[in-house]
Amino acid sequence: MFRLLVLASSTLMILLSACTGPSPVCTGPTCPVAHWPLNESPGATTVADTVLNPILNTGLPKPGAVQSFPTLGGPWSVPGHTGGALYFPGNGDSYVEVPSTPDLTPTRFILSAWVAPVQCGAGAYYPVVDKWDPNTGKGYALYLEDVGSGQVRPVVQLNSATFTGTTTFVADYNPTANTGTWTEVRVRVDGTLGAFFVNGNPAGTFTAPTGLGNAIPLWMGAMHQPPSGLHCEIALDEVRLDEIPPGFSGQ
Repeated sequence: MFRLLVLASSTLMILLSACTGPSPVCTGPTCPVAHWPLNESPGATTVADTVLNPILNTGLPKPGAVQSFPTLGGPWSVPGHTGGALYFPGNGDSYVEVPSTPDLTPTRFILSAWVAPVQCGAGAYYPVVDKWDPNTGKGYALYLEDVGSGQVRPVVQLNSATFTGTTTFVADYNPTANTGTWTEVRVRVDGTLGAFFVNGNPAGTFTAPTGLGNAIPLWMGAMHQPPSGLHCEIALDEVRLDEIPPGFSGQ
């Protein structure tokens, strides 16, 4: 009996070793950590993350369920660049909150989103994603800055340092008519190597600090400690956080 069990166990190990199914290990060049499509309909009380790595980083609309224009409360459901999107009205009271997990602060990462800002005037800011802790000065935040003439540019805060992209783009979204321009903004933080991209094109580089970890929730559409200036409204779609594996660092 004992020999039969050993033989069965060995056979099972051989069969498992010959399995050609998908590997749970990401081999790069980027590994998805979280992806929020922001396709929620009015009445939704959660905001879905489609990446199970290692958990789903599900968000919560604040201060209540997703709404439709012009009902105040949570973010508004609007047509987006791909499917639906969420529009964040008001002065920062409407946002999405994702509880903090260690995987939301990778050492090397790419943070991206499709954005549609309204026109507010020079000096205004538009929150995209914020996981910067004002109490510790650690973390990251991505937002837009209005430079006037209907143009904005990307800005990222990493710990106590702030960096600005070199490319501007149009701010002309109209939530009433659901018209305007969608632009993809991406920031890559590869150790100390930082870079902006706008619609896939290089938009400036910077030297990034390290050690961004904190325990504060991630926000979309609002900031834990806003910069000076007018808070301006923005629609967000397809927000993603991807990790850069060590083997692909510097590429």
